[in-house]
Amino acid sequence: MKPRFMFKPAWVMAALMALSVFAVSAPRLAAAFGRIFGYVPEVGLVESTNGLRMLAEPVVATRDGVTLTITNVFVYEDRVELKYEVSGIAPENDGWQAEDRNANPTAFCGGVNPGSTHNPDGDARLRLPDGSILERETTGKYPQNVFAMQPVYEAAVAADVNELFFMLKCIPQARLGAAPENWEIYLELVDVPAGTIVGEPVIEVSPVMTEEAPASPSAEVVPAPKVTMTLERIIPTDSNTVIYFHLNMENADPSLISIMPLSVYVVDSLGQQFRMIGSFVWQPFEHQVGSSFEFVSEGKPTPGPLTVVVDEVITYYMPLYTDPPQKTTEEMTFIFDAGEDPQHGQIWDLNKTFTIAGYGFEIATAQAVTFSDIETPNFIDGSQGFDYGYQFTVESAPSLGLSVEMDIMRDDCWLYDVKKIEPSPLLYTQLCKDGYPTGQISVTIREMSITIEDDIQVEWKP
Repeated sequence: MKPRFMFKPAWVMAALMALSVFAVSAPRLAAAFGRIFGYVPEVGLVESTNGLRMLAEPVVATRDGVTLTITNVFVYEDRVELKYEVSGIAPENDGWQAEDRNANPTAFCGGVNPGSTHNPDGDARLRLPDGSILERETTGKYPQNVFAMQPVYEAAVAADVNELFFMLKCIPQARLGAAPENWEIYLELVDVPAGTIVGEPVIEVSPVMTEEAPASPSAEVVPAPKVTMTLERIIPTDSNTVIYFHLNMENADPSLISIMPLSVYVVDSLGQQFRMIGSFVWQPFEHQVGSSFEFVSEGKPTPGPLTVVVDEVITYYMPLYTDPPQKTTEEMTFIFDAGEDPQHGQIWDLNKTFTIAGYGFEIATAQAVTFSDIETPNFIDGSQGFDYGYQFTVESAPSLGLSVEMDIMRDDCWLYDVKKIEPSPLLYTQLCKDGYPTGQISVTIREMSITIEDDIQVEWKP
């Protein structure tokens, strides 16, 4: 679920915001989860229905062979959540599939050239009866906003408003001129009686925890603290089963931020095994230790007892961004001299050693590389101008599954790539604009992760 590359995040601000929000809102979140009334497939849990308005029924509109279906609208006291789907766009006109999607991104709705800012043309808007317009919330507060067709609008809509107008300039990532544009669809809302179950009923599970914690990933390294799992909810639907659980760790190092489940499956009463698919964005700061994870089964398990197995997790340690910090920036920074004229392929021996949460690793070398050295089909947007940089070789005990992420401390160095060469080492690359950084290069390690491949399991009995 984790992409192999991404742009460097503003970790400092994100960390401080995430930590403070988590600290303040945890009791509130716990209280909210005590008021869950139902589960809507592909949307998630619906909390208290007090004052809730929702779409009376799905709305379907078809133009020139393209069908747009608004499947869900929920109007809460402080926000509006919407979900829609589109079908009927030919592959050559779909910006996720078209062969020219990288060479000509602005030919598609919402597409931007490398280095340009967000293009809102593919963002749906909502018009209220009084003519006011609700714009999509874009601060990242709501995780589902990463999906083009699941927008959230942060607004308090008056209690007497029971209709909205869906407005869309063009279908996200559809080729401009090849699909109908300027959609406007009437939406009727209905009040939901307090306490009404919306969607599928949720089975609240009395805390079911792992009975035995997993073993250390290796006897050759520092023993891994024990990871535990707590099952929270089971939702049987007509076509699958949805589960919610959270992970924790006994005797965790204070620099631990998140435990993310990478591989999950369930075994039903007949011994059948079903893979579980995570319905969340892979973002450690959004899923700090103790946060709930939603997983949906591929197929329908037989009714009866279920054994939930998490057989691979990734633990994230970020000592600079905990409260209080567990390391100083100086302790997590190394410097090497690239000279005044670095050449492609040039290698520098570094031999810089670090320890986080008891796990040791070494930044062995740095090599001058270009985007073409690491280009893969996963870089769907190309280099975006980040063409020159350095690739760092990271050595650690192979059994750890250790990965690190770091920043060349310059504003023009953003695009990065992480590649593991089994069983070792790790290659971490960061690329910059306008040539190789020269002189004294300062690099700060911001994150380390460890992969644990042990079966963590719980059994649920109805």
